[in-house]
Amino acid sequence: MPTTAPRPIAEIHAARKLMLAGRPRDALRRIASFQMPFATLHTVRGECCYVLGQWADAVREFESALRLSPNSPRAEILLMLASEMLELSRTMRPATNITQSIASAEPGIVAPMMPRPVIDRNKLSKEEPSESVDEIGLVSETLAELMIRQGKFDEARKVYIQLSRLNPDQYEYFREQMQKLDEQI
Repeated sequence: MPTTAPRPIAEIHAARKLMLAGRPRDALRRIASFQMPFATLHTVRGECCYVLGQWADAVREFESALRLSPNSPRAEILLMLASEMLELSRTMRPATNITQSIASAEPGIVAPMMPRPVIDRNKLSKEEPSESVDEIGLVSETLAELMIRQGKFDEARKVYIQLSRLNPDQYEYFREQMQKLDEQI
């Protein structure tokens, strides 16, 4: 005759499945009445509270789990995360955008509109790469430096050109980088 898990353990595992399925409230209801000294029970309750944004309850549950099972890395990590979220929730204000912040600071002040940088197409036409940004992929200054170290100077130049297009306000900087590259060759 196969042995079956005791009801509380089966319920705890079922609650964890509910929590992982995105139903933390149902999971908490399922195990709310249990008052057993199981570290797993407290960990699952803590996870549900964490997902629901109930940071203080999550911290309390993870601490209980660690008292019962001091070597539980999962409970340790989750306790640390829940504690950080609890601290953040105590120090943060409701989110507002910059326009609302400026308007609330001094009535009558309107947030300035940032002008779009003007790109001189004549300067760029000489340096037209044969590949588009999509063909090169993600571009960064670090990528260009790696290509230079590998001796792929043409590819590095293309990356600098794409960076100057993506960041027109830094055009002169990338132009200087291309000149340094030309000097190295």
